[in-house]
Amino acid sequence: MMGTQPEIVFIKPKHGRKVPIPQYMRDTQEYFGEYLPEEGLQVQKTLFWIRRKQDDDIEEVSQSDNPTIVQETTDPVKTKLKKIIKEETQE
Repeated sequence: MMGTQPEIVFIKPKHGRKVPIPQYMRDTQEYFGEYLPEEGLQVQKTLFWIRRKQDDDIEEVSQSDNPTIVQETTDPVKTKLKKIIKEETQE
């Protein structure tokens, strides 16, 4: 049985909006900011981003406009290891 690939979308905040990056993305150390950058970001289409779009905080833009790829990971072991490493380096 094969799983489905997550849908990847490129999003930008609507003009004048500050959209927070969810904690699970910051925990993976794949994205370090607190807010969605104005130039946009490529992410997995999760319920969080679907809700942001429904609230009119973000917009999806075409693939030709996105220069960088930042993907989220949902691997709990990898996330936990990165969190431990982050905590050790702060001490």
